[in-house]
Parts: sequence; structure tokens; C-alpha cells
Amino acid sequence: MKQDSDLMHQRNMKMIYKLIKSERVTTKAKLTRITKLSPTSIGRIVGELIENQFVQEVGQESNGVGRKATSLSLNPNRVLAIGVSVDRGLIQAGIVNVEGELCASIERPIDHSISQEMLIRKTVELIEDLIGRYDGKLKQALVGIGISVPGPVAWPEGIMQYSPQFRWGNCNFREELQKQLKRSVLVENNVKSMAIAEHLFGDMKEYTDFIVFNVGSGVGAAVISKGRLCRGASNFAGEIGHTIIDPNGPLCDCGRHGCFQTYVSMNSVQEHFGMPFSEVIAKRNADKEVQEYLEQVTDRFAIMTANLVNYYDTKCVLFHGQMQQEWPEMVNIIKEKADKLIWKSLSKEFEVLGADIKSEMVASASVILSEFLEADNLEAVEIPRKEI
Repeated sequence: MKQDSDLMHQRNMKMIYKLIKSERVTTKAKLTRITKLSPTSIGRIVGELIENQFVQEVGQESNGVGRKATSLSLNPNRVLAIGVSVDRGLIQAGIVNVEGELCASIERPIDHSISQEMLIRKTVELIEDLIGRYDGKLKQALVGIGISVPGPVAWPEGIMQYSPQFRWGNCNFREELQKQLKRSVLVENNVKSMAIAEHLFGDMKEYTDFIVFNVGSGVGAAVISKGRLCRGASNFAGEIGHTIIDPNGPLCDCGRHGCFQTYVSMNSVQEHFGMPFSEVIAKRNADKEVQEYLEQVTDRFAIMTANLVNYYDTKCVLFHGQMQQEWPEMVNIIKEKADKLIWKSLSKEFEVLGADIKSEMVASASVILSEFLEADNLEAVEIPRKEI
């Protein structure tokens, strides 16, 4: 009986915590009205949250009658996650709070041909360095470590199935890191991490249906439907970069020919012109060949965007990644073209936008923070759930 009572108390505490987070600033009276719990219960729970520094008093609010009510808000730095972005040539690690704010970060270059064993070692070293520098800030506040990597990842096992960037696969990344760090670790595909972050912290907080395109060295996508991340049977959902456009087309990193990303990624543009993408974009208004090539790129993106909108009946498509950052107007060009291809009944409220979340470290940390917010208590993340 006491165990049931304790569990209910933990759930009520988490419910109040999440309500205060969503309200940003509130009072005990408002919480009482929303939850229907008694003022005594609300007072006891809020007192415990304040005592444990999850919540803080931030002033007083007057309704014009009687005594002023004390305003409450979260202490955002009481819940922290480490977010680690692993990509070809670079590892970044940062401390991110429960509001999605990047508090501190460090990074290290890595060799493009790095082995599995060395990548694990370098990642562990970077995380340990970050923890060592900010141990005081992290003490008791760290709920776990989220890591994003390119390519398909088994969920929740955290096995890197295959990484075209590193040219190897079947790496049990999560198990090795958790064993060495002695902390809760979750590993997720980088585009899925970005979709989770947009839903938690970005412009998509109020959306239940949207798609994120990540465009850089390759192309990936992630789909949020009815507020949930679409994973598919093997967590491969969203690998549109490897949708075959022409089986006789250019050779892709995956070993097949004619994948979508061989026509539209930043790497494909750079390889075609033999110069950095930034230089190609700088010539787009004066060089006819560049204009025609980029026109084909946006045509292909518009077709893929329209197809995905028709498939998923989504309300928004976000473009994220280095290519979008260096060529932000591509978003409006694709939107204008896609509008002409989407069924009219679906295009009325459809938007194409640039992503709000820019930090890969925030995206990585969001994988852990989403698990923390979904759990029934205020403790560190222990066991990953099958769904986010």
C-alpha cells in the first residue's frame, strides 16, 4: 500500500513539475485549478520541489484582491543532460538544461578514417573532459548522456548499424560508452534527434505533425506524426537520402547507384563543381551553369517534399543542416515549387521553414531530456523506453 502511495506521490510531483515547465510562470492557486488536487497537496508537492531545487520562487503576482500569490518557475539548471554530436571529422559535447539551453560546450577534431575503437575512446575522453571541467554544475543534476550519430541506429540498443560517413557498422556504441562512463546513455540517429529537439524546444512545440530534412554531406529525414517519432520496424524510417531515383545513376556512399542524396546533397554539389559549397553559392547570381544546377536541386527537393506531404498529411517541413545554413533562401524556393505539386486540399495550411534548433548538441541532449520528461519520476534516466 505504501509503495502505491509513494508511486502516486512521485507521479503527482512529475505532473506538477511538467505543468510548471509548460506554464513557465505560475502559482499554487493556478496549479490547484488545473490539477483538481487539494491546496494542501499542491502546497506539499511544491514545497518538496522547491526544497530539492527543481522549482524556484520568482516574485509575487497580484489578482487585485487579497494577498499577492507567489510566482513559481522551474530552476532550469537543476536538470541537465550532456549532448554529444558525432560526425565525420568532429565530435562536440555540451551541457544542456531542461529548457534546451546550451550552457557549456567543447569539441575535438577526429580523423575522417577513424576506427570504431578509436571513436569510442575519443568520445569517452571528450565527455570525461566536459564532466571534469563542470563537475560542480553537473553534480546531482545530470540525468544522462544523449549521443547523435549519422546513419541508421538500432533503438533503444544504440547500435550503429552502418555509417556511410565512417564506412563501418555494427558498432555497439551505447553499451561501450555506458560501460566506461557508468552513466545512462542513449544513442540516436542525428536527424531523429533534431526532430525530437524541435518538438521539445523549437518552433514545432505546438505541432503534432511535421517532417525534418537534414541536408549536409548526405540527406536524411525524420517524421513526427501525432506527436510521436515514426521509427519503423528497425528505426530506419526517414532514410530518404537512400531513396533510389535512378538505378543507373551516380554511385552513393552506401554502395548503390542513383540515391536521392547523390543529386541534392551539399557534397554532390561540391563534387560537381570541384569547389566548396560556399563558393558555388557565391556564384549563383552570375554563373548560368550554377543557376541551372541549383534549379535542378530545388526541383528534386520540391518533388520529394510534395511526396512526403502527400504520404504523411503533414503540416510543416523543416530544413536543417549546413546546406540550409549557407543557402537559407533555398527554403522559400522549395516551398514555392512544392506548393504547385501538393494536392490543393493538403497545401492550404502547409509550411516549409528553416529549422529553429541550430545546435547538434541540443538535439543530442533532447533524446535524454525527452525520456526524463516522459518518466514517472524526477530521477536520472535509467532504462530507455521503446517509444519516444
